[in-house]
Amino acid sequence: MGDFAGAKAAIRQRLIDNWTETPITFQNEPTPTPWPPKDADGFPTGFVNLELSTQPASMRGAGQPGSQVWINPGFIYVHVFEPSGTGEAAATQRATAIGEIFRGKVFYETGDGCYVRTWAPRVDGGGSGSDDGNWFRVTMSVPFAYWHLG
Repeated sequence: MGDFAGAKAAIRQRLIDNWTETPITFQNEPTPTPWPPKDADGFPTGFVNLELSTQPASMRGAGQPGSQVWINPGFIYVHVFEPSGTGEAAATQRATAIGEIFRGKVFYETGDGCYVRTWAPRVDGGGSGSDDGNWFRVTMSVPFAYWHLG
């Protein structure tokens, strides 16, 4: 049976399966080594970081226990980091491409009335990506909902 932990894992796996252009980092996990990522000439290159934020679940409609529809809404954030001083174009292009991975999708369909649905992505204008000033960040965000029949 589907559950919220599985839905979060499916979001993560969707990014892993569809994004190979840069390394991916995840909240509260070690970064890949060596760090930071570098190109063939030894210069730092970009990477992305996945973050999920959720809101309280609510029941949609009514029904008998076991036949009620529950919705866990939230946002998928993928922060695209590029070395400072390299411009914003690459970060915006990467954030836009990642948005298309999640645009209007339905996945994690477990066969028991549980699934994840996403809507339209948004790419922000960018800003500082680190306290030390070494990184520039552009963030793609897309709303999602985990639908659970239970």
